[in-house]
Amino acid sequence: MKFRPKSAPQTRPQPTSEALRNDLLDFLQRKFYQGHPVAFAKDRKRLLDWVVLWPAKWLNERGITLPGDRYREIFMAVFMDGLRFGNTGNITYLPAWLAKVIQSHFAVHGDEIYDEGKNLRAVLDRTLLVAGRQVNRSPDPVRELAQAAHLLQAKKRPQKPPVKAQLTLL
Repeated sequence: MKFRPKSAPQTRPQPTSEALRNDLLDFLQRKFYQGHPVAFAKDRKRLLDWVVLWPAKWLNERGITLPGDRYREIFMAVFMDGLRFGNTGNITYLPAWLAKVIQSHFAVHGDEIYDEGKNLRAVLDRTLLVAGRQVNRSPDPVRELAQAAHLLQAKKRPQKPPVKAQLTLL
């Protein structure tokens, strides 16, 4: 009987930005829109912009990132606490309430999240420096979500109407 050495523990691959976005939207639909698919479809764009992509914009503006699994973990914990402690019976417009919940969490715990992202980046940079080689980094799902949020904002900017007045020669 041959003994095989134990292999390294299997780690899940980091989610892509699309998979992460879909997971977070599915979570919101399951927890807040149960049995209301039409309302969810109607609110989906605002949920995406105000709730799912907002933390990615916040992180990107500060020059930090988190692994996709950690981003998902923070997101889900915030809204589970919102369900547990929030007055969900008096919500008039769910996307606005959910946006307020996530923004309030980052207002209170933003320094902790920032320090976590900053420390993670420093550790990774030191590790790569010590290793002395370039490692192909996988795409950063949080940064990709922030870029998607930026693209959504670009579409919202109103364009200037064309000038209809005729210019005079003199």
